[in-house]
Amino acid sequence: MPERFKLAYLGAGSFRFSIGFFRNIVNAVELMPLQVALCDIDAKSLELMTTIFKKMVAKAANVKSVKKRAEKLNGYDIEITATTDRHEALANADIVFKSISIGLQESEWIDNYVPLKFGIPQNTGDTVGPGGLFRNLRTDPVAAAIALDMRELCPKAPMLSYTNPQTALVLAARTAAPDVQFIGLCHELFDGMKTMRRYFGSKHGIHTKSWEDFDIEYGGVNHFAFLTKLEYKGQDLYPKLRADAHQLTIQRAYHRGFCFHMLEQYGNFCYIEDRHPAEFMPEYFNYFNHLKKDQCSYWSFPEVRSVHRVKLERKGAYWWFRQMARGTLPVMGPRKQGERAMEMTLDWKSNTPTHHVVNIPNNGIIPELPDDCVVETTAYFNDGEITPVGTIHLPEQIAALVRPHAEEQRLVADAALGNSYDLVLKAMLHEPMCAFIEDDDKIEFLTNLMLFYERDWLPEEWREWIPAEDELKQSPWWVDRKDLAKAGDRYKQVKFPPREDLKTKAFFWKE
Repeated sequence: MPERFKLAYLGAGSFRFSIGFFRNIVNAVELMPLQVALCDIDAKSLELMTTIFKKMVAKAANVKSVKKRAEKLNGYDIEITATTDRHEALANADIVFKSISIGLQESEWIDNYVPLKFGIPQNTGDTVGPGGLFRNLRTDPVAAAIALDMRELCPKAPMLSYTNPQTALVLAARTAAPDVQFIGLCHELFDGMKTMRRYFGSKHGIHTKSWEDFDIEYGGVNHFAFLTKLEYKGQDLYPKLRADAHQLTIQRAYHRGFCFHMLEQYGNFCYIEDRHPAEFMPEYFNYFNHLKKDQCSYWSFPEVRSVHRVKLERKGAYWWFRQMARGTLPVMGPRKQGERAMEMTLDWKSNTPTHHVVNIPNNGIIPELPDDCVVETTAYFNDGEITPVGTIHLPEQIAALVRPHAEEQRLVADAALGNSYDLVLKAMLHEPMCAFIEDDDKIEFLTNLMLFYERDWLPEEWREWIPAEDELKQSPWWVDRKDLAKAGDRYKQVKFPPREDLKTKAFFWKE
């Protein structure tokens, strides 16, 4: 009997990632006999998802195409374990996956709406801005602890991580355990290249079966990365794309008007959905122009992230999960396509040099960015090691946009791994969204407020220096719980707007 391949999945209760990932796992007969160790700190969610996964395994085993492939190999064989103890899940794992969220929507409410009180809007708040920074402060220590556990319990296993934020989180994990292959994954490239496929097919008659038929190079940081090369059968396609950039902007083509505007302004296409790169460029998304009536008519980011909507999505997903577990709704069948985590697993196991989009330490991959940062680029597995395809050069006008965020990563990772108020404040003061309002005193008090409201999800040892409520209430900038209430949309109301003269820094479209 072949040795059982062990796959550990941390955060199995994820409402967005788990079901799709389960479909990919039950299709991966090449890994069988397989042990899947599901892990989540929420025992009820774990029990629910384990029930669903078992049903999916039973269903997949009887799908003809899957059964036929399995019979040619080692047969269809998946053993399932479930535990709330990540050490048990990680022990002797061959590969590890992660999709965790610390604090869920309760913490995201603070991430997004406390900064808004000071005139810092965030349409997503999961990567940059004060919200992205505090998500790192909550999550990076856990990621680092997981990496240390892996070094002890499964040192040869790669970690494929779908937890945002990708950059400082991967940097923190790699700092704690440099010898553990902690790799960040994101699907934004796939959607961006689908846009390119649609555009060149409809506009220029270049019809492709897949976006992977294009010859591309790309680089940057997660949620702010650009195509540096775009060719098809040896033909450079950028001249055609650049020539149409303005028209594509004013047409709001493919719901990417802002990305086409950046193409026109800076010469390269950002393949990320509009809302993400906007947060990296506070001159485009700030107190003065974040409302829809003040945004450019050719693009439309969310005014602020609707955390309530995300909470409802989670509630709806779990209703659906419960019906599947009870058998009142059918579970979904096996599927090869998805987030590519399982395809990467197969490539790692078979040493197949397929190219994948990854977030890994720079170390010279993009010379225009600091070595000590995490970049999004192309890589493949070579003898078990994730290996970049080669050097990617960012044009200086693009590098100048990305560099401040690449430099911020080390400040954020150090703050997350340290036990120091000064490190947290330093990272906040250098954060571009925070710096836009040009008021260090306000940013310092915002930092104190967020530390206080998020103290339950931050490292326990930090409580010794996190300010107390009585102390914070003495400030004229105090933000009470009632100021964050959903009733009457009070959470959306700005209490302490930036100075009016800062409006000159904001972008407004001119015909």
